Amino acid sequence: MLTHILRLLLIFAIAFAINLPPAFMPATWMLLAFARIKFGLPIVPLVIGGVFFSGLGRILLAKGSTFVHRRLRKPDEELEEVKQYLEERRNYVGLASFLYCLLPLPSNNLFIAAGIVEVSMLRVMIGFWLGRSIADFVYVWTTDQVFQNLGSVFERFYSDWLAIVINLVSLGAAAALLLVPWPRWLFRRMVRRKKPEPERR
Repeated sequence: MLTHILRLLLIFAIAFAINLPPAFMPATWMLLAFARIKFGLPIVPLVIGGVFFSGLGRILLAKGSTFVHRRLRKPDEELEEVKQYLEERRNYVGLASFLYCLLPLPSNNLFIAAGIVEVSMLRVMIGFWLGRSIADFVYVWTTDQVFQNLGSVFERFYSDWLAIVINLVSLGAAAALLLVPWPRWLFRRMVRRKKPEPERR
């Protein structure tokens, strides 16, 4: 029992660590699948704890993107309008996060964008934890991949060219989010309130 608890804590710590970088880390479910296959850890606490701690890592990634963005770019009027737009629709932020996290896609861009826009992280995290708990449970339960050791988790990831391409695209998108004034291009028509028309005399 004690051995299982210690192994769970170790896996949770690794899940936290691999979700700090913005790219080029294996998916959390691969780590959890390794732990379940190698150590026979119970799947429910394994997935719930793994997703929870991976989310904590993503929170720090979001905070890091906020820190970097504030130092690379001056205050942006359009970005403030994006914040206001999302705040007015804050009930949809969690739902959008939940639906995105059901997909087999990296969540790094989601948190980098959330950090840049500085939306309510609570809603983002609730959506992330619910969505990833469901998705990762399915992946861990149904996977037919066999990981002999922790190194094989990383080896399997780095030998998957599609995963590397997705991460390269993801990293490029993250750089664009930090460096390019995307709110001005993407949200101008959607966010900016229409100016009142001058009264006719």
